[in-house]
Amino acid sequence: MAMAGCELDIVNSDQLNTTNMWVDESDVTGATTGIYFELRNAFRQNYTNQFFWGELRVGPAMWDRGTNRSLMDSDMLEVLHSLLNGGTSSVSWTNLYTCINQCNSVIKYAPSVEMSDETRSYCLGNAYFVRAYVYYWIARVWGDAPVILTPTESTGREIYPSRSPRAEVYAQVAQDIESALTHITSNAKGCYYATVDNINMLKADFALWMYAAQKGGDSYLTMAGEALDAVTRTPLLGKFADVFDVKNKANKEIAFALHVDATNEVHSASYIQRFIWGSTQVKASYRNVEGGVPVSSNQWFCYADEFIGELKRNKEQNNDQRSDVTYMERTGVSDMYEKVGWPNKFTGDWSSGTLLYDDDLILYRYAQYYMFRAELYYYRKQYKEALGELNVVAQRAYGKADFYTSATQQDVLEALAAENRWEFAEEGNLWFTYIRLGYIDTYCPLKYWPNTGVEGGVGGSTNPNIYLFPISTSAINKNSNLRQTEGWS
Repeated sequence: MAMAGCELDIVNSDQLNTTNMWVDESDVTGATTGIYFELRNAFRQNYTNQFFWGELRVGPAMWDRGTNRSLMDSDMLEVLHSLLNGGTSSVSWTNLYTCINQCNSVIKYAPSVEMSDETRSYCLGNAYFVRAYVYYWIARVWGDAPVILTPTESTGREIYPSRSPRAEVYAQVAQDIESALTHITSNAKGCYYATVDNINMLKADFALWMYAAQKGGDSYLTMAGEALDAVTRTPLLGKFADVFDVKNKANKEIAFALHVDATNEVHSASYIQRFIWGSTQVKASYRNVEGGVPVSSNQWFCYADEFIGELKRNKEQNNDQRSDVTYMERTGVSDMYEKVGWPNKFTGDWSSGTLLYDDDLILYRYAQYYMFRAELYYYRKQYKEALGELNVVAQRAYGKADFYTSATQQDVLEALAAENRWEFAEEGNLWFTYIRLGYIDTYCPLKYWPNTGVEGGVGGSTNPNIYLFPISTSAINKNSNLRQTEGWS
């Protein structure tokens, strides 16, 4: 029932979403489940996923080439150094619009198919929630974008949408969030579907973004506060490692995730596999065994030395229990390298001796709830209250109550920036968090990079949209109504 990916030239087909496919309740519930298949597909691709869109652009202050600092292809380097163009693989939005089309189909047909009110609300609530979530990503990554609210069907003509102003995209996100909340009234379905909590997590995220990054005014702080007040104040797990244990998926700290397992086609893809070492680079006796190294094809990404140093210092000085979960290093396990280190949160299931990419794609977890609350208080200049929320996350990390005590504006900002970096590394949201906090230029100053992308050079970008992506050249070639993002080629 999903639209085939076509870079938004949106060629119609008699085989797509025709009315004779929407006869009974199972058609609609099946299509609703299909929304999450399309969402998972949109975020599992090698170059189009939350890591490339939401963290790799933080740049070389945090990320470096993988094995022996020798890998990364041109697409990876273009994102890492913000030297994007219309041919960079990560600038494609096709799969996101395919997911939106699936949502549009459910929204169009669910009201007219005979079913219980409860089932109808479930289907509509999930469709509005996911459509809001996807448009939120599109607006933050590309800015202006087509807003399409009806499914692609055979109408006897082709449709070539143009880019709507980003304000209209954000307005649709807000509207869809409220529509989702009218239909979803509990957390009963759990983290893999729409719940009151994960819709309100999205609402709070959106509201903080609109206040801080889009200069939307204090009404968005009110919106964020209302959303966070509606989220269950869920205690964090005692052990940080348990959050990411593949045998403990869908645990109480996960608010929203995309389910992945070894029988699912997704298990062999996504950005997660790019953190893992190649089997030929590790001694056979250490491959995928306890105390050894997870191995697969090749390691394309690793943390930058500066960030690795932060993790090690935090472990040595503060006994930060997150450090080994975020980054692990072994010596004596390779004939080729003295040390072997890897990002360690998402290493799949290798208990059988073969690595299976069984990790769910975690999109929201309750640690973000506390960080969102801390950020909200920071914008309200309630710095002591901000520390109170921030210290919930810090206490789990360091085993110490009231870890942060200085309530000056600058110290709270630095604590927010650091704890977001140490808590959520690899999870694909740090880029947007740092833009909200006004911290991205401090941590990784893009505007001072020369055209070669080497940090610390002379020159600098005059691109008015340096924080946005271009759209793909292939989309422009297929749809003459699309215009490239200003400042990009």
